[in-house]
Amino acid sequence: MSFTLAGKIALVTGANRGIGEGFVQTLVKAGAKKIYAAARDVSSLQSIVALNPEVIEAVELDVTKIEQIQGLVNHIPQLDILVNNAGIIDSALSSALDATEFARQEMEVNLFGPMKLTSALIPVLKQSPQAAIINISSIAGISNFPSIGTYSISKAAMHSYSEGLRADLKQDAIAVMCVYPGPTDTRMAEGMEMDKPTPVSVSEKAFAALSEGQLEVFPDDFAKQMYATFLESPVKLAQTFAQMG
Repeated sequence: MSFTLAGKIALVTGANRGIGEGFVQTLVKAGAKKIYAAARDVSSLQSIVALNPEVIEAVELDVTKIEQIQGLVNHIPQLDILVNNAGIIDSALSSALDATEFARQEMEVNLFGPMKLTSALIPVLKQSPQAAIINISSIAGISNFPSIGTYSISKAAMHSYSEGLRADLKQDAIAVMCVYPGPTDTRMAEGMEMDKPTPVSVSEKAFAALSEGQLEVFPDDFAKQMYATFLESPVKLAQTFAQMG
């Protein structure tokens, strides 16, 4: 049975901009029944809610704060789709003296927060007749990109977490997707001079793949090319990323 978005109830974290905003736009267009758009600063969600105030509800969520996670879980009686998109990125080399500090911050937001939120919402998702968890990793999670070394570490952890979660929830018929975008046309990738896909295109390709039962998605040409290199030779991809910076 293909996965349909019409009539679904979704929660999108980091929904105030970038890929998170793209997911909200795609869900609205596809006829989602209810969308909880989450961000640390609720005021930053005004333009997102304006897309369709009858469907979209702004909710406050800092994924590193367990009390906010629990408060949101108590607020959501039903849920079909969870999009774990909230994330941060630092330009930190893995060899830097303060690399552990950057890594710790990124792991809290990019991995531990989504893990806590997901675990808290699994009982609600199990009640859905057709549920999905969509985790946003990065092509930099497949092989370390040196100039954002600690970010790559956190996204590699998200990749591994998604694999484990997928196996755990298979018997519950909850689809677990992991998305591995290359540089996307967002504020996070402003400094990268290259052709970049739009956030909406990333969300559209993710949902199209979900409908086809595909659970690992490389949504743009750069990500596809780099993953093909990885399949040919992991060492070759690592060398390619090292040459890029």
